[in-house]
Amino acid sequence: MESFVHSSRIDQPLERVFAWHIREGAFERLKPPWEQFKVIGRSGSIQNNGIVKLRTKLGPLSMKWVIKHAEYIPDKQFKDIQIKGVFSSFVHSHSFERFGTSCMLEDRIEYSLPAGRIGSLAAHRFVDRNLRKIFDYRHRTITQDLRTHSFINSIRKSGSPLTIAITGSSGFVGSALMPFLTTGGHKVVPLSSSPYVLPSLQTGKDQTRSYFNLDALDSHHVDAVINLAGENIFGKWTKEKKRKLSESRINTTTTLCERLASLNEPPSVLVSVSAIAYYGNRGDEILSEDSQAGTRASSVPSKIPSVDYLSDLCRQWEHTTQIAKEAGIRVVNLRLGIVLSSSGGLLAKILPVFKWGLGGRIGRGNQYVSWIALEDLLTIILSMIADETFSGPVNAVSPNPVTNTDFTDTLGKTLSRATVVAVPKFMLRGIVGQELTDALLLSSTRVMPSRLIESGYQFRFPYLEMALRDTLGKHQR
Repeated sequence: MESFVHSSRIDQPLERVFAWHIREGAFERLKPPWEQFKVIGRSGSIQNNGIVKLRTKLGPLSMKWVIKHAEYIPDKQFKDIQIKGVFSSFVHSHSFERFGTSCMLEDRIEYSLPAGRIGSLAAHRFVDRNLRKIFDYRHRTITQDLRTHSFINSIRKSGSPLTIAITGSSGFVGSALMPFLTTGGHKVVPLSSSPYVLPSLQTGKDQTRSYFNLDALDSHHVDAVINLAGENIFGKWTKEKKRKLSESRINTTTTLCERLASLNEPPSVLVSVSAIAYYGNRGDEILSEDSQAGTRASSVPSKIPSVDYLSDLCRQWEHTTQIAKEAGIRVVNLRLGIVLSSSGGLLAKILPVFKWGLGGRIGRGNQYVSWIALEDLLTIILSMIADETFSGPVNAVSPNPVTNTDFTDTLGKTLSRATVVAVPKFMLRGIVGQELTDALLLSSTRVMPSRLIESGYQFRFPYLEMALRDTLGKHQR
């Protein structure tokens, strides 16, 4: 039997720390982004011996892991006991102890590995090192989240929970945002997407499309709505793909705003995401929220699709929220940069290539990349809800954009991998198409979060290497 112990003093009252742990979403919130496991089933809760079913990966193997909550004592402890999984035995004890106005949190794991003594000798150091990395991350997350929610409550001048409706809750950002909000004590109402079949009179072939079921808005009074809906930008921009990109943003947002405007008690705020692609390809020009939208370069032949298609899309997307504004709803158009997390998005797509040592700059590498750490984005979204001084466009990017070459070099350094293989333009255009390559991968957009800086927002990850080390579990000691 092996033991692992990790303890921290958290500068929050014990009751607040304990309440965070037993709320819906705590398990998901504590999962490090680099760990490949997800919740596939749940019954009951921590208070009543609930069961959590996980799917995890051990190398190329996919395995099921079943955990039972046990020995719950309010404001004192609870345990997670393995029923089925990768260990021969596994008991995780969470202990909470008052320390003045703070809380001492201790995680103690008693475990045994398969193959008895031989398995222990072979894997103990690896397991202990991995657990240390995981629980360093978990305790940092708990501390930061509690601090963030306390600060947000001070802005709102209230600790009362909000009811927040979300479109796109199952997407990359939405699936991280939901547990962030629920562990903070807020109620989340997902506005789910459902497929429907649209008959085609022209081709004779039916098309499957999707719509957001907004009926939940009639049965819940919501304080705020977050609109994250949108077809994934990646993939070849065929005519059908561009239709989906447009409909999933413009049509969905229009329908949402019309429904919000029709409510007897509409929400006080709508945070609707857009993208910094709004500004188009602008070289090394420093851009703020006051900068104009991108325009089609006159040198581009008319037979070539506009390289500012994304800018046009973002402009129309934001304009649809005017319906909500005219109904008296405060609207924030959050222009997102590249969202960084190893759990999804662009970074997750390129990580395997960089881990193999095949990563490199794209094209000349002098195009600017404006990015935002996922953890900062979650805080920014909640801040937009809480702070009534925000409305209109807000750039959700780090204050330190980098060139593609700098991005590549920093990622390689973080992974301890070489980045000498440059990816030529023609290869990218052949793989993902010319439009996507030119409008996104080779486009240069150097954006500053001027309104966030003016408000005094403190970025948790203002520098790229900090953000990458956190999401990849590569903290230096």
